[in-house]
Amino acid sequence: MSRSDSPFPGRNALVIDDDLALRGLFTRLLGRRGFSVDCASDGRVAYDQLNRHTYSVILLDLMMPEVNGFELLDRLIRDSPSLLPRVIVMTGASQRAVECLDTSRIWGLIRKPFDIDDLVSSAIECSEGKPRRGAA
Repeated sequence: MSRSDSPFPGRNALVIDDDLALRGLFTRLLGRRGFSVDCASDGRVAYDQLNRHTYSVILLDLMMPEVNGFELLDRLIRDSPSLLPRVIVMTGASQRAVECLDTSRIWGLIRKPFDIDDLVSSAIECSEGKPRRGAA
């Protein structure tokens, strides 16, 4: 878990990914764009963070050890459905696995490998409440 504070109130992100390098990259990139960034290495840690803080965007990897992204999404659907429109799923999972997602409830889906500029633009648009993009 880490935190990078933002000079822009209300522009904050939770990055949920088991890859330490990606968490660091997203923290730096989003921080440069004015985000305060928290990180979590799995869905269990993320759920605790979501109960303590409010986020304008949640970047969620699906494939993680412990509590994965699918399990976290199920928990959000059950306990906190109002958070779903702030979720951008980032995944390298197979098309078959992605088909199990109800992408109509989340802001968007970005396939790995992804374009960094597209990911940052998506995070900004989501945090500003702009309409979601269709699933890729």
